[in-house]
Amino acid sequence: MRIVSFLTDPIVVVAILQHLELPHSPPPISPARGPPQGDFILDQTPAFDPTEAEPPPDFVFDQSLPDEFDD
Repeated sequence: MRIVSFLTDPIVVVAILQHLELPHSPPPISPARGPPQGDFILDQTPAFDPTEAEPPPDFVFDQSLPDEFDD
């Protein structure tokens, strides 16, 4: 695509757009809104109470190899 001409006269531009039945005025500007992160409460964890903490589970870690690895 090659630019053949560039129209700078607003009266001419509006006349051409009206003739082509295209919008000849800019769309309305919407008001700005805050970022969506501002809607969240970041700290949603309950307060830590060490008296209510669960004891760690007892794990038994078996380090023996299965029988098929015995040579």
